[in-house]
Amino acid sequence: MEIIIRPTLVSDAAALCDIYSQPNAQRETLQLPKPSLTMWTKRLENMPEGVYSFVAEVDGRVVGNIGLEHSQRPRIAHCASFGIGVHDDFHGLGIGSKLIETVIDLADNWLQVKRIQIEVNSDNEKAIACYKKFGFEIEGEAKFGSYRDGEYINTYFMARIKA
Repeated sequence: MEIIIRPTLVSDAAALCDIYSQPNAQRETLQLPKPSLTMWTKRLENMPEGVYSFVAEVDGRVVGNIGLEHSQRPRIAHCASFGIGVHDDFHGLGIGSKLIETVIDLADNWLQVKRIQIEVNSDNEKAIACYKKFGFEIEGEAKFGSYRDGEYINTYFMARIKA
């Protein structure tokens, strides 16, 4: 299986709407359930400065997405964060890893980013293991850091510092 990573296009809005409509994506990301095509189209048409978005394709189908937000504030311009989603039918195939590799390369070798951070649900063991594989460490825990399925849940603050 070949995984192709490329920049996100406005024409990918329907595929992103599908990815973030999946049960795992709704549960494990900060996206709201039942996203609309209009919302995704507007989001892709109006990308803020410092936001870099990529998709993963398998056999011509968009099956994953990652967005890196490079801080534009002078005192934290060395920091970036990301959000990621993979279609439920494509978990465990290395797609998330390929997407993370892409933004780490961009951050390390092109944007002069020293620190990449992410917040992850504390019970999302697979995502935590994936991030640790890339050198991310848990720095702290936010009690009631997110709201999901009618309940508050804890989140971990994870970061990777470029050596």
